Amino acid sequence: MGIIIGSCVPEPEQDSSYRIRRVLYGIKCPVCSKFVLPDDIECHLVMCLTKPRLSYNEDVLTDDKGECVICLEELQQGDTIARLPCLCIYHKSCIDRWFEVNRSCPEHPGD
Repeated sequence: MGIIIGSCVPEPEQDSSYRIRRVLYGIKCPVCSKFVLPDDIECHLVMCLTKPRLSYNEDVLTDDKGECVICLEELQQGDTIARLPCLCIYHKSCIDRWFEVNRSCPEHPGD
């Protein structure tokens, strides 16, 4: 079963099942990728676009810490990292690029 998302294309008048599916599944928000009911999409978009990005603490790693889930490279001693409020860590350059498009932690998008 696929997921139907809304679009800017006018709804076909002859296809009432399309309108029913769109109402049941909602419209996919281009900012946060959540599905929102058509009546709520405008308010949701305003909230998504004006929500502040997470702040983070910049630091330099003193030990190896696994991998950065954005670039999938290892986090190694001496790397400049960003530690988010949820305590997730990423390469600083990776999270800066991530925040150009997204406004939440890559691992905790609902927060």
